[in-house]
Amino acid sequence: VNLSASDEDDMDDNITRPPSHQTIAVNVASPFYSPLLFDATAEGSGSTSQQYSLCVADETSLRLGVIDDIQKLHVTTCRLGMAPRRIVHCVEGRLFAVGCMESGIKHLGAYEANNSMGNCIRFMVDTTFDDIKRVDLDPFETILSMAYVTMRLPDRESGVEVAIGENEDGFVYKPFLVVGTGYSMADEAEMTRGRILLFSCESDESNSSNNRTVRQVTEFSTNGGVLSICQFFNGSILCAINSKTMLCRLHDDAGMTKLRFVGVGHHGHILSMFVKSRAHLQGQKAVAVEEKSKSGGKKEKVVPEELIAIVGDLMRSVSVVQYFSEHQILEEIARDFNANWTTAVEMLTDDIYLAGEHWSNLYCLRRNKTASSEEVRCRLDVVGEYHLGEMCNKFMSGSLVMPVSAASGGGPSRRMGSAKSQTDSPSKAPAIRVRRPVVVTGSQTLYGSVDGSLGVILGLDGRTAAFFATLERAMAKVIRPIGDLSHQLFRAFNAERRMHPAHGFVDGDLVESFLDMDRDMMVTIVDEMNRDGGWEVDDAIAVRRSSDGQRTNGDEDSRELSVDDVVAMVEEIAMIH
Repeated sequence: VNLSASDEDDMDDNITRPPSHQTIAVNVASPFYSPLLFDATAEGSGSTSQQYSLCVADETSLRLGVIDDIQKLHVTTCRLGMAPRRIVHCVEGRLFAVGCMESGIKHLGAYEANNSMGNCIRFMVDTTFDDIKRVDLDPFETILSMAYVTMRLPDRESGVEVAIGENEDGFVYKPFLVVGTGYSMADEAEMTRGRILLFSCESDESNSSNNRTVRQVTEFSTNGGVLSICQFFNGSILCAINSKTMLCRLHDDAGMTKLRFVGVGHHGHILSMFVKSRAHLQGQKAVAVEEKSKSGGKKEKVVPEELIAIVGDLMRSVSVVQYFSEHQILEEIARDFNANWTTAVEMLTDDIYLAGEHWSNLYCLRRNKTASSEEVRCRLDVVGEYHLGEMCNKFMSGSLVMPVSAASGGGPSRRMGSAKSQTDSPSKAPAIRVRRPVVVTGSQTLYGSVDGSLGVILGLDGRTAAFFATLERAMAKVIRPIGDLSHQLFRAFNAERRMHPAHGFVDGDLVESFLDMDRDMMVTIVDEMNRDGGWEVDDAIAVRRSSDGQRTNGDEDSRELSVDDVVAMVEEIAMIH
């Protein structure tokens, strides 16, 4: 909203401008704070939220709003002179570790046929991109995976490592850079040798020059290429080596720190391309579960929390493996039985998983661990399918901007609709429907595609998802696409012989284009949303519809959406990423 002191500008154009581009002739402006409109910010922030509220008055209306920070994505280019394959940020050492592959072309332009195009690891300062150290790998050795993990150091006082699952108090944890490699030989169809390299990256804060030190701690030879590495529980890591998934951790060998496999890994994949886990966020905890005894009473049974991970296979989609610490074994407990060529996977929650496949599609899976039937528990249900148009090769948790004041799990929230007075009791006043749902987000996942684009996938709660799904349907119905290409047909999941309508996803690019439309088009779209009515998902005051789409319950408190309501919701979701 542009604020001006006079109305000499072309104020008549505001009729056709979007609300976010209109000009207001301001008479009075004053900061304010009211808990009736805006929730208090997170604890510890004090009264800083009062600085972000503004009251603006002109000749016709009084506007109450919040001033949000404008955030931009800054891009810095660092020319390496070679092709980067993997990159990891080492937080403790304040370094970037970049796995690079030389082009094989010498500086004079001469090309040698027997050049192995060797790989190397370059360590650079995360602020100036100055090279600190370079580690050259063996000929024909290729960097396949890199991860910055926290591992548990072995107990050297007793010389004996404590068994997994026992009390971990007193152990020391330290971050390391783990690099997985494989030897790509011309006469081998599949890699038969590889290595796991462990580096320690530290920053000397006491030194005025702020020196960084990189030291190789140990290495471990494997019978295959180490395709993926992820953090697991209690300072251990999971490694995907060809078709196997193994648990690995540090141990003490005659005073030297070395890596070794623990227990029995999981075998049974064609090629384990990716492995992801959230077990390091929860550790191993005891959960009390009530169960009925033979006498009819109830007793508590203590069971360990599940230690699970997902594995993305080359051709067999996604499977879930669980580690049983008492037996030191990894077993498959559920899987997706569709044949998808997986290109990236990510665990959104312990039971919801996101994956991409090579036909430029995204799909979301859900595990039914509470089902009574074993057949249902071992199958992952497809709860979302979407055609992105670009092949994703990387998922990671994160966001492109700093957190904003939008409502999210555990963070500050903002009320965005009318609310019932707290002094009124339910018996004295009827329930009042909120005019629009609050934007509530869950997981935030970044993705990178082979076309070089970056994007964000936001998890939405039921009300927010229903609102934007209704807006998406209304826009697809009202707006005539270029070339009369159907939006539903373009976003449909299309994988060779399989084609399913898109579901479980909302097209964020289409939804956010609502802000660029003129006022007349906005009014038409909002009218279509009110006719659809799918944005109303309040269980307490459900609006039932007849076969012709009209309301049948005679709800007196029902309110229709306005253009300002929809604009506020779209602007709110746009600022989150």
